[in-house]
Amino acid sequence: MIHINKNRTKGKHIECYYQSVIRKQLSDDEILFGTSVWFNVSRSALMESDFAKVVCVFEGKNIYERLHYHIKKKQKYFKSDKDSFSVLIFGVDSMSRLAAIRELPKTLTYLEQKLGAYVFNGYTKVGHNSYPNLMAFLTGNYSAPFNKKTFFDNQPFVWKKFSERGAATMYSEDYPRLSTFNYVARGFNESPGDHYLRPFYLGINSERIYQSIITEIFMTLENNDIALGGTSALCYGDSPKHVIQIDYFKRFLNKYKNNRKFAMSWLNEIGHEFSNFLKLGDADFYNFLVFLKEGGHLKRSILFFMSDHGTMIDRIRNTPIGRIEAKLPFFSIVLPTILKKKYPHIDHNLQTNINRLTSPLDLYKTLIDIATNSYNPQPKGTEAIKNSGISLFNEIPKDRTCTDALIPESSCACYTSEAIPTNNAVIENITSSVVGTINNYLKPHRSKCAVLILKKIHQAKLIHSNLKHLEPGKKKAIWQYLYKPKLDKKQRYFIIFEVMPSEGIFEVTTEITQTNNFIILDKIIRANRYGNQSACIDDRDLKPYCYCKETTLEVQS
Repeated sequence: MIHINKNRTKGKHIECYYQSVIRKQLSDDEILFGTSVWFNVSRSALMESDFAKVVCVFEGKNIYERLHYHIKKKQKYFKSDKDSFSVLIFGVDSMSRLAAIRELPKTLTYLEQKLGAYVFNGYTKVGHNSYPNLMAFLTGNYSAPFNKKTFFDNQPFVWKKFSERGAATMYSEDYPRLSTFNYVARGFNESPGDHYLRPFYLGINSERIYQSIITEIFMTLENNDIALGGTSALCYGDSPKHVIQIDYFKRFLNKYKNNRKFAMSWLNEIGHEFSNFLKLGDADFYNFLVFLKEGGHLKRSILFFMSDHGTMIDRIRNTPIGRIEAKLPFFSIVLPTILKKKYPHIDHNLQTNINRLTSPLDLYKTLIDIATNSYNPQPKGTEAIKNSGISLFNEIPKDRTCTDALIPESSCACYTSEAIPTNNAVIENITSSVVGTINNYLKPHRSKCAVLILKKIHQAKLIHSNLKHLEPGKKKAIWQYLYKPKLDKKQRYFIIFEVMPSEGIFEVTTEITQTNNFIILDKIIRANRYGNQSACIDDRDLKPYCYCKETTLEVQS
């Protein structure tokens, strides 16, 4: 119900109307505004959808205009949560474990000391950006072919397993232009959950078109303590956008308090561009955790407070510690007390696993266990330990390798290295060839993208395994963390280089073959911002490489 606060009108005759925000058919990027429904001090109105634009008029002039939100409970059967557990995922983009320690001290203290969270030290990303890391724990497959022309509705998202079993579902993600399933992609044809926050953010952008275009510019200025105008780019009116998203989450939990739930809220804007902005959320994240505990929302819900990867483009990214942080996102689990008491082996295994090598693929298996109420202990050996995810409720092998865990070379943090001269002939030849490879990638867009030229090799390292092998015939010890022993004898190089004219900084890991050729292991990664450099193409995979011959105004990517 929506009404006018009589005490604020001061006797003035103010009329208001609202228009429901409606998703346009066959589009996840467009909205429509419904028929105007008028109300005043003496007559309230019933909101028919989760979102509405409200306009108030006095003496023929608009004196108020704002998007409003609430949770309108769906008219369908939802299962009680008495016999099963719910899942609450609260994600923050581009937040490494160390960044969380630096920027969210209040939140982490409450997580660990009051909620008894298991904070994982070895949780490792499986891809460069958000898409593969979210796909890994939402579908179990981070390497699925990406098609920008099709919707994601047919993907086997794990929330469908919860929905099939009577759970209420919610999916919220801010920053609509860069959100995981919409950046150079079509998103969803149908709402991915019973409640979906994206139309609200599209509504904000529709009334503030200028802000949606230059938001990243304003954020860059704010990061350098330069404020333009009276409102932060991180706010909608007087409300920080992350607070709005948290409040929507709270309303969902209150509306479905006695029902089973799968709720996922993913915050991009506060972490994606500048890691220093994370501190702005500390008090609000803390308050949300207090709400969860004191409101009883964790009695039958498993909370995952997490991220997808560390910062990819902030200044710290191009430091030695920043390159490690990028691979190790923050990840934690909070279990209900009743679950730990009923299944003590889960508590024991989680305590063990916080210091084991884990990944989003393991989280996927864990979510499947929760969806299917599979909590009983598994005999050792019943779950494959190689080339597979393992439920975090089971013990992760101590000698697990990145290869076993399906963690790609570029994401694996389990190695050491030694610096070698950048003018080494082998390094120079490899780097020149890698630049040629990038130019080959761009051939389909040669009319739009400039040819890249090697400018400088910033760093070169020879990669070593941390661990030694036992002699043949002895019991298996800890394998080296990247490859099997026979491949460990090959030379692998990690190289950071810069190209012209884009001034793009790239990272690549290569391996010398027995024929003295080299292969690129995994992807060539862009390690600095590229802004509007690739505005002329819409290929999601090639945007980090392209430097448009004719630059056009597009916001930071």
